[in-house]
Amino acid sequence: MRKHLLCLTIDADPDGLSGMTTDRDAATWHGLSSIRPLAAELEARQADLGGLRVPITWFIRVDGQLRSNFGTSLHLVWTFEELWQEALSAGDELAWHPHLYHQPSPGQMPQLLTDPGKSREELLRLWEDLAEAPFVPTAFRNGEGWHTTATYETVEHLGMSCDSTSLPGISGSAGHPKNWIGAPNQPYFPDDADLRRPGTVRPLIQVPMTTWRFQAPYDLAPKTRYMNPAVHPQLFTRALDDWERHAGRETGELLVWVLIFHPDEAMPSPSADMLYASCREAVIDNLVAFARRISACEDAYEFTTISEAASRWRTTRVGISGAAE
Repeated sequence: MRKHLLCLTIDADPDGLSGMTTDRDAATWHGLSSIRPLAAELEARQADLGGLRVPITWFIRVDGQLRSNFGTSLHLVWTFEELWQEALSAGDELAWHPHLYHQPSPGQMPQLLTDPGKSREELLRLWEDLAEAPFVPTAFRNGEGWHTTATYETVEHLGMSCDSTSLPGISGSAGHPKNWIGAPNQPYFPDDADLRRPGTVRPLIQVPMTTWRFQAPYDLAPKTRYMNPAVHPQLFTRALDDWERHAGRETGELLVWVLIFHPDEAMPSPSADMLYASCREAVIDNLVAFARRISACEDAYEFTTISEAASRWRTTRVGISGAAE
């Protein structure tokens, strides 16, 4: 019997950042305020989730854009301090999610900071800021889903044990450094020269955001998207049918599936959206549907934080000697 580890992750990005286009000027977090009851609502639906608790991995923005706009890179850490304390007390995970932008002052259009030397310096500078936070992250996800060998090695150098930036099968628009074409849809140790390829054992495991074939109402055909539980349940269920036929056939005794959404996608909205259900209940309904689909395949499942999933995958795949089995 295979064991599936399901990781519910939330990127604490501002309202309207992620949509048909990326709005790098977005700077409000009403969605993050509205998502706060989700933990209690998940607990209330525990019977539908196999009697299991669903820990959340919160990827929190700590970056230079926050410093530029609000005077400190830890703006979200302090503004939502009560939420993070509640999350930690409940057994959730707090992880790091910087957007590496160059924005000298508020009002200027942010640009991606991809120069190897400058991106490394920025990560090290932000890590110093994080020393003042009431938590020490062990998981990392780079904003806008890109990495270079320089950024990955820097995150590894900082002592992170888990990275969840890869979007298998997805690349960015012209000029954007995001390129995960050919990357596996399960955890792996990235090759030193090509982060999309599995390589030898190294300290920092890549635990990709799960991608699957998903068709929005405005798509002519299914597209490769990340597994987002904030979409309308009927759309999620249709994608699960394809997952069961294809991605659900992944080999291995231990499989990891990483779901991701942004708080504003589950925030109540006065207008209907063709893709997002705009309610927290849909997120839970989709988790229940996913869990039941796994049970129907006569497999077992468990909800974990992303760092816990990475640790268990490493234990399963790497022997005491440190060599991959």
